[in-house]
Amino acid sequence: MPGDIDNTADALSRVRTNGNLDTVEITDVTEEGHEVCLHMELPGGASLEQCFKRPPVWGANCDLKRFLDAYGLAPDEVDELTGKRVPVDREVVDGTLQFEIDIEALPIE
Repeated sequence: MPGDIDNTADALSRVRTNGNLDTVEITDVTEEGHEVCLHMELPGGASLEQCFKRPPVWGANCDLKRFLDAYGLAPDEVDELTGKRVPVDREVVDGTLQFEIDIEALPIE
């Protein structure tokens, strides 16, 4: 198992130490068909894209609705997410640091 520790150390060393690993900034929002894709810049210069399906009916169990509600935005205001910081989960998978938006940790406005 020493390889796992080495892989983890290598992955973490590629991330700038002055970067915030708890939140990342949304740099762009695109809409593709029935999806809204959030583009984020990670510490170290890498990028992350996470897409949410735009539902036919906006309900409480919809991740995109919860996401927009957390920032006080309506469904037609998705572009206003640009510049917002979002909480992320991070983990090392196969020696690579991976990020994903943490829906449960979104701020409540």
